[in-house]
Amino acid sequence: MTHTTFFETRTWTGSGEGRINEDYAVIRTDARCAVLVDGATGLTKVNLVAGETDASWYARELAQQTAALLEDPAMPAARALAQAGTAVAEEYLHMPGSSALGREDLPNGSVAILRWSEDKLEVTMLGDCTAVVTLADGSARLVHDATLDELDRQNYERMFCYATQNNATMAQARKALNDRFIENRLKMNEPGGYWAADATCRGFGHELVERFPMAQVTGAFACSDGFVAAVEMGVTADETSLAQDVLAGKGEQVARALRDAEQADRDLMRVHRSKISDDATYIAIAFEQ
Repeated sequence: MTHTTFFETRTWTGSGEGRINEDYAVIRTDARCAVLVDGATGLTKVNLVAGETDASWYARELAQQTAALLEDPAMPAARALAQAGTAVAEEYLHMPGSSALGREDLPNGSVAILRWSEDKLEVTMLGDCTAVVTLADGSARLVHDATLDELDRQNYERMFCYATQNNATMAQARKALNDRFIENRLKMNEPGGYWAADATCRGFGHELVERFPMAQVTGAFACSDGFVAAVEMGVTADETSLAQDVLAGKGEQVARALRDAEQADRDLMRVHRSKISDDATYIAIAFEQ
């Protein structure tokens, strides 16, 4: 029989969006599932939800409603996500002002779902969240769709070129190149672009799904791109090391080191990115057979 020996979810708010955290994660050990949604604000900063950003509302509602549907062991994870996503989209698109929004205005989210039973662990991903599964033989499997990473990387390099050529800061370059970021956002949920959760619901059905025999699994970890930034910032060697540190109870230590590294590179010139720090969230579960 499989037992959880450690489970944890932690989140830290980043430097953007008025210091409102747009990540949301929940672990339900009774239902044997965990859901993480990394929300993203529309690029024109239109906001319909009072008291928070549309993205923080979207991430919370999508995560909670997906987790609730997963209480039914017969419900496939991808179907639960699609049903929850459709319900959340319908609610959002009935809010006053929603009819005037373009696709670049809509909140969206990347999703990681971990679900386990006596015989298998299933990892379901949509967007650019990262998951790592550690195995009894000492190896680990990375589950990640890097499509959006490459699109973002191209824009970060454009920011750097603009900043150096125009004697500008990276923050000024980000504002000057906003049209480039909108171009990338409009590639979301389009053929040849990348897939994510949003109010169009076009991304559902394009999840990346991997399954592992439960007898071989020792741990499962998933995080938002704000936390996996620990790899690029040099805090950990790679995603496997990051997962192993968190599963060993060192999540707080990693997060502090990440924030220190980001603050030491406040001008964004060593590691090119769009802001000093992003919301950083993880879920981690260790298993014993």
